[in-house]
Amino acid sequence: MINETEIPMKATHPDLDLSRFPPAEIQGNRNFFWRAAWLLVSAIFFQLPLPLLPSAVKSTVLRAFGARICDGAVIKPRVTIKYPWFLEVGKNVWIGEMVWIDNPGQVTIGANVCLSQGAYIVTGNHDYSDAGFAFFARPVTIGERVWVCARAIIPPGSDIAPGTIVPIGAVWRAKP
Repeated sequence: MINETEIPMKATHPDLDLSRFPPAEIQGNRNFFWRAAWLLVSAIFFQLPLPLLPSAVKSTVLRAFGARICDGAVIKPRVTIKYPWFLEVGKNVWIGEMVWIDNPGQVTIGANVCLSQGAYIVTGNHDYSDAGFAFFARPVTIGERVWVCARAIIPPGSDIAPGTIVPIGAVWRAKP
């Protein structure tokens, strides 16, 4: 068990005022109407708790929105993919229930990868030490044969080597 005094805490910038910071600009993002269409399609085809659509149909829908998905993907219900146009998925990838791919930057997933239930992959964040709360995005690459166990968190800039197991509830440490 980790004692809270062992967790390094950092302070925000002393002049942080969220009312002053500009909205995040995401390089290569699609226009408002494209993003709105994706939100509607995602709500109907991906957020429902029942397995109504086969994974092959979900893969086809993702491809229509710009994702690069190889054959053999298994996509369970209640999966959230923020921007499919920034997603590349290898062959035979399993995406478990309630996986959230929060990707204002590129996510590349190798072949034969398992993303277990509730895994969270994020490519963007804000710099808490900056008075302007500057947004940044860094790509995430997950190598072949990786198992990201349930509730694991993969932060911006992560590069996970092939064959790695990211344990249940772990927070992967991206290299600076």
